Amino acid sequence: MTFWMRRALLVRAAAAAAVVAIAAGAPRAQTGTAARGARTRGAAGSVERVWPDPPAQARIRFVTSLAPQSSVKRSFLRRLWTAVSGGGDTPAMAQPYGMAMGPLGRLYVTDAAGHTVHVYDVRAGGYSKLNVDGESLIGIAALGGRLFVTDSVGGRVICLNSAGRKQWVVGAEAGFQRPTGIVAADDRLHVVDTLAHRIVTLSPEGRVIGSFGSRGNEPGQFNYPTNIARDRSGRLYVTDTMNFRVQILTSEGRYISDFGHVGDGSGDLNRPKGVAVDGEGHVYVVEGLHDVVQIFDTEGRFLLSFGEPGHGDGEFWLATGIAIVGDRIYVADSSNGRVEVFDYLREER
Repeated sequence: MTFWMRRALLVRAAAAAAVVAIAAGAPRAQTGTAARGARTRGAAGSVERVWPDPPAQARIRFVTSLAPQSSVKRSFLRRLWTAVSGGGDTPAMAQPYGMAMGPLGRLYVTDAAGHTVHVYDVRAGGYSKLNVDGESLIGIAALGGRLFVTDSVGGRVICLNSAGRKQWVVGAEAGFQRPTGIVAADDRLHVVDTLAHRIVTLSPEGRVIGSFGSRGNEPGQFNYPTNIARDRSGRLYVTDTMNFRVQILTSEGRYISDFGHVGDGSGDLNRPKGVAVDGEGHVYVVEGLHDVVQIFDTEGRFLLSFGEPGHGDGEFWLATGIAIVGDRIYVADSSNGRVEVFDYLREER
């Protein structure tokens, strides 16, 4: 057995504990081969980073990084020392996790360690933040001019108006143990409860409509689910993390299909985290063990991956959430304290 195989087994053995402590996310071992991407010449001689490598047609292009301040470009060791020593110069975005696009082109990003929702005006380029009374903010959804945020450690869902003022809180009355991912679907909210191995459905006013799922590895069962997304037809996609798969369900929770399995190759899901679906039905899954984003077709067949471990452009260090708006892809790069932005390229370059 090779060193990396032994390492991977140890990582998987510890993965359940890591999922239970979903709010923070510790540094992790790496296995497998990252999708490094190529640097090509763009307009006016600029250097672009694209995936896959030439001569294949580029389908993903790195655009930029979003961060409240430039301190996120410090070295990993410098940031680690700052965190341990309690010194100043702490990045304004500590641990970005979940994302949602609201009205007027505003991208909302939860901060698992900062008690903050960061707000980026992706049209005009502005930045602001909302201070939220929560212990560990993970998932976020936007619906009807309001925001819905999961406080994982606090075991509750918080509703905010557009100005960040609290409207209601649902916690123990819904039986939440560790709410994490959340998605808005028409006139309801679907909330992943990781420790309860289920999905809870709420009305926009916080009333419990129902729930589905239980612990297990059969269709429709979950083993520490973490994130959730929906496509244009209303189908739900749940990262069933410790079953190493993505399950596809109806909006009522009926099982449709699933894809993924544990392994060390491209397309394998060792620690699936964020999930999103684009307008063409491609499913994007953040693979937390290898720090890449993997893309699958509507049948769950692997197509392409992009990213690699690191701190530079197009690289991730504990990637978590993902959001897609049109052809633009946003990935929460948690330990680098930023959101990385990519474009999906439809046409020949």
